[in-house]
Parts: sequence; structure tokens; C-alpha cells
Amino acid sequence: MESVITTVVPVFALIVLGFGAGRFGFFVEGAARGLSTFVFTFVIPAMLFKAMVTLGIPASPPWGLWGAFFAAVAIVWILAIAASRFVTGLEGAGGASAALGAGFGNTVMLGLPLGVAYFGTDALLPMALIISIHLPVQWFAATLLAQWGSQTERQGFSELLRTLAKDLFTNPIVLALLAGSVWNLAGFGLNPMAEKVVSMLAQAAVPAALFALGLSLARFGLMGSGLAAGVLMVLKLAVMPAVAAVLAFGVFDLTAVQAGIVVLFAALPTGANAYIFAERQGAAEAALSASVAAGTALSIVTLSIVLALVPHM
Repeated sequence: MESVITTVVPVFALIVLGFGAGRFGFFVEGAARGLSTFVFTFVIPAMLFKAMVTLGIPASPPWGLWGAFFAAVAIVWILAIAASRFVTGLEGAGGASAALGAGFGNTVMLGLPLGVAYFGTDALLPMALIISIHLPVQWFAATLLAQWGSQTERQGFSELLRTLAKDLFTNPIVLALLAGSVWNLAGFGLNPMAEKVVSMLAQAAVPAALFALGLSLARFGLMGSGLAAGVLMVLKLAVMPAVAAVLAFGVFDLTAVQAGIVVLFAALPTGANAYIFAERQGAAEAALSASVAAGTALSIVTLSIVLALVPHM
């Protein structure tokens, strides 16, 4: 338990520090967005690029890792879609916003730093492998679900694919993962000077990402449907990690680190991209905003419990 406390408390202390800086006006709006852009465009991609280059790529696709994680995603999606039929504040967009709120975690800004802090650098590769398809799979599925449930004119499938491809191939995280994989397969290696630059950026990833996360949380509100947000937080912070634990440790043949990362990523609070999706769809925005803010605050307790129960290395 001591290792959990010494990992979780510093992580959330940096988030609280960033949140306080945002709420008390130490960062103006433009500066806060600038820091988030720096983290998302440079330091996190540098960490993931280095991981893909230096840690090696599995000889075959990690079906067990993906299967355990995305099967848990699929189960909470089904539950969230069902809840959207009955819970005020989750309706609209065919339940897609609710599903994304229940299944899409903050893997980049919180999951990566926490995973590295607790499991060490051995966790970087399984985390990168999940992150590589986490956004594409869920965003595409949610868009299809929203289109299917829309009462207005639907976007063509080919247009959906073009939009998704454009979003992905302008995403620095996806580009870093692809570039690192290609670099690894080509066997180029890293020039010592280039490696030093990449390493310096990567070293800034953990503190900068956590501080930037706190800054971003300062703009999310808690006003809205308490029941709707509560349903999403129960699904995301409790149901999904419980399902993922059963799958990772009891069904799929995963290493201890892989299983631990699956459960950790399943237990992460709702990520901001889910709110952005809800805002675009005009459905469940208040519930998603509250779920992102309150869920992140509550996750200091739930993540501590999860990490205490997950075998440590």
C-alpha cells in the first residue's frame, strides 16, 4: 500500500497544483492552452516515439492485450447505451456520448504518467499499444453510433472514413507511434544527439502532462444532471475496471505488467475527448463535463484502490 500512496499522491498533487494555477489566474487562457499544446504535440509524442524505437515491437499483434481492454470497453458501452434510454441527461446521439463517457479514459494525460510512475518503463510498450488504437476505435464507433441514431441527414460512410483519417493523421500521438514503429522496423537506431533531444523532451512528459491536466480541468463545470454524471462515473471508475480485471487476469494470457496496465487504463476517469465529442453531437454535454471534472477528483480514491489490488510487477 505504501508504494501506491507514494505513487498516487505526487501524481494528483501535480494535478491539483495545475488546477489551482488555472482557477486562481496564474495562467491566462492562451497560456494554459499553450502548455497543453506543448504536452500533446511535443513531450508525450517524444516519450511514445522513444518507447516504440527502443523497446521493440511485438512479433505479432497483441490480441490478448487489446482483447482484454476493448472487451471491457464493449461491455460498458452496452450498459451506457441502455442507461441512456432511461436516465435524463444521457439521451441523444443514439447513446453515443454516454457510451464514450463510460468507456473513454484519460490515457494520455493521466494514464501514461501514472503507469510509468507505478509500473516503470516496462509499462510503456503495452500502454503505447493500447493508446495506438484507443482513440481511433472508440471515436469511430461512437461516430457511427451517433449517425445511426440520428434523426437528421446522415453522413456517408466514405465521408466518415475520410474525416477519421484526417483527424488521425494530424494527431501528434498517432504520428509519433507510427513514426516510432517504422523507425524500429527499419533498424535505424537513434543518433546520440537526437536521442538526447528526444530523451530531454520525454523526461518532461510526466510532470508537464499532469500539470496541464490540472489546468484543463479548471474549465470543466459540475453543473448538470447529477444522476447522469453519477451513472457515467460508476460505469467508468468501478464497473469497467472490475470487468477488465476479470478479463485480464482470468481470461486472457497476459503478463503481470500487461494485465496491470489493462486494469489501470480501464479505471482511468473520463477523458476530455469524450466531452468534445458530446459537445459536437449536442448530447449529454453537462453530464460529460461533470464526469470529467468530478471523475478525475474521485479517481484519486478509486485508482488507489485499483493499484493496491493489482499485482505490482
